[in-house]
Amino acid sequence: MKQRMAFFDNAKFILMVLVVFSHLLEPFIEDWQGYHNLYYFIFMFHMPAFILIAGYFSKGLQKGKIRKVVKKTLLPYVIFQLVYSSYYALIGLEDNFSWNVLVPNWSLWFLVSLFCWQCALNLLKRLPTWLALTLSMGVALIVGYLPFIDRNFAMQRTFVFLPFFLIGHYFSWEKLVTIRQQHRYSFALVGFGSIFAFINQFENFNKYLVFGSKPYEDFLSDPQLGAFIRLLVMILGFIGILSFLLLVPRQRTFYTDLGKNTLTVYLLQGFIVKGLRALKIANFDLGIAGFIGILIFSIFLTFFFASPKWQLFYLKLKIVMQKKIRKKATSILE
Repeated sequence: MKQRMAFFDNAKFILMVLVVFSHLLEPFIEDWQGYHNLYYFIFMFHMPAFILIAGYFSKGLQKGKIRKVVKKTLLPYVIFQLVYSSYYALIGLEDNFSWNVLVPNWSLWFLVSLFCWQCALNLLKRLPTWLALTLSMGVALIVGYLPFIDRNFAMQRTFVFLPFFLIGHYFSWEKLVTIRQQHRYSFALVGFGSIFAFINQFENFNKYLVFGSKPYEDFLSDPQLGAFIRLLVMILGFIGILSFLLLVPRQRTFYTDLGKNTLTVYLLQGFIVKGLRALKIANFDLGIAGFIGILIFSIFLTFFFASPKWQLFYLKLKIVMQKKIRKKATSILE
């Protein structure tokens, strides 16, 4: 069994700060090229890195533990799909309440995909490692040509990010330690620099290149080149992950324990982010002071929602909603 290490909790906490920061920065990315490049630079590796770490600690849907995986992924998905649908209608982001369980709201796609990756792992880990990785990469590139695989149940994203999940599952901590001991900072500098250069030179760079949520024909002017472009983005994503992991502290820090609660932050930060967007914050001139303010606020929110108090709130909410769902299901069956 892979034991919990301070390194991974440190990585998860820092990544969550980047998630919150990028979500807060998004309304301003068209105001200045620097914001645009920074936003896509973060998106190039932050979710793939989260997925890789999830794969590292995943063992698939083991017999007798399927219920546990469902409670950790699909149950929160159903709960927050309902909660966010209600919230969007309340704050005016949606004209009317609409609960569509097929299309995940905003960041909730990760929960559905995580369940699917666990299912896929049961099958793929029976294959030789090289074959499983090659097959997953091939599928990730091909699905972009299939328009019927789209945002429903986040299937496009599930296939696109599956290779990162598998790489995480086969990830060797020992090899990373070896790399960290040799040219650690120079590799990270070159890796991050390559990503920045690519984003800056790719004039038609758009969010769906890194989101992986739509078929090629929906966001590329030359969809026939989709597989090549996606492969390049995925390679740069992996370089970004490796560069990031080379810089993450290995020792315990003051935020290490909070790294265990990043799922709670991931699920709750949307109330703040979407609430601010409903207030039309994009109409404000961000400026240097605003940019620094967003960064500080992102760190604060991550600390706040990762605190034990909010972790307890999340667990209580899940229990209450689980009882309501069971009650509703029972009444329908009767």
